[in-house]
Amino acid sequence: MSRETKLCRRKAVRKTLLVHRGVILVILFMLYVPVVCAEAKKESLQDIYEKAEQLAKTPEGMESAIAKYRSVVDIHRENDKVFLAALRGVLRCYSESGQIEEGARFLVGLSQSMQNLEMMKAWQEIVSEFASKHSHVVKKVVAEMGLSSKPKSKAETARVVPSRKLIDAILQRKDKALREKSLAGLREMLSSESSNADKGSALATLRSALTAKFDRTPFRPLVLALLKSEVAEIRALALQCLPGLEATASDLDHVIPLVEDPSAEVRRHVGSALIQLGKGDEAKKVIPALMKLLEDEDYKIIERTLRSMWGQYSSPEFDALLIKLSRHPRHRGHAIYHCLSTMRHKSAAVCHRLVEELDEPNWNDSGRAAWGLTYGVSEEARSIVEEGLLKALPEEMNAYTRKNEFKALRNVATEKSRPYLKAVIDSQMETDEFKELARKIMEDLDRTQ
Repeated sequence: MSRETKLCRRKAVRKTLLVHRGVILVILFMLYVPVVCAEAKKESLQDIYEKAEQLAKTPEGMESAIAKYRSVVDIHRENDKVFLAALRGVLRCYSESGQIEEGARFLVGLSQSMQNLEMMKAWQEIVSEFASKHSHVVKKVVAEMGLSSKPKSKAETARVVPSRKLIDAILQRKDKALREKSLAGLREMLSSESSNADKGSALATLRSALTAKFDRTPFRPLVLALLKSEVAEIRALALQCLPGLEATASDLDHVIPLVEDPSAEVRRHVGSALIQLGKGDEAKKVIPALMKLLEDEDYKIIERTLRSMWGQYSSPEFDALLIKLSRHPRHRGHAIYHCLSTMRHKSAAVCHRLVEELDEPNWNDSGRAAWGLTYGVSEEARSIVEEGLLKALPEEMNAYTRKNEFKALRNVATEKSRPYLKAVIDSQMETDEFKELARKIMEDLDRTQ
């Protein structure tokens, strides 16, 4: 069987599997719901719950009732995980198979069907009722687990709400006096004399109004001071506002200590602030801080930090950590997409990792890796990239990925690439587009002889 025939057959099989993979995931999810544990294989959740209700009526059945009630709770928790995994999977398949509009309809319909928050409200009421009735025991357990039992102030627990009135007044362009008056009121709310509630509302308002044109200078010192607020939400909001206030690398010293902030919510916003303030400079300060965030115990902080990067910083140690994260199932996509592929100067180690990703069947990952190899390849990595591309190109089925692989090859091609390029040009199976890409690389090689 010829190579071209194999490629065509493989492409047909992959397309068929890709189109149906989303449906298969949904079916598997539907089948999985009632069979998460051995008990659920035989009974529905309702059956288990009803048996628990009966057992709970007698003292001798209490232990068995607890076990069955907990079984229902555990199954529901597991099903939540499967639901999210299936949702990610089906949306990925809609994208890969080109069924974008169908995927959008599915997502909108799902969103509309999940807008009822009564279940969450009921859950909170149940938990609150138990915690209130047995508060002394709950406090004891909280203390034993090393969690904070200190009651939060109203400013800490109340949801921060921006002022719609101030936002509209600042964003409008017809009444300059009204805008200036509103900005003055916002500065007053941010002052040290204001309550935490006012400061939080002011920061939320400022964040929403940053698209407007106004003098940022008076706001910067006020927001910098709030990075030391005793309220975590205020510190987090201040971090989000600071980069939009013409802050510079000189303000990094105010932000870097927050990598050790006790609040995970605050730490989630530190990476983005570091990147936006540093702008590729002050590497000796920024890289250690970013590495600290990327080694945080909270995976959401790692994810948020990865997503804030676009190749601004690089060092052997930093590259090694990003490569390590790119091998972690949870962080792989973000590390490849936001970090390794976007590096302005790609070391041999980074290029080697991107070349490995060319074998990934998911074109979102392999395509991004191929795109990343189209620029920034260091001199010492050229041979690694050429060898990897010559291996990947004959097997690649996705047009976007393959096009980027040809573009990347043009930058690193040597005489080693000539036999493959000639085969592409002479092939009856190749499209005119790819023949032209190969022909341009051959012309470059001819000129360098």
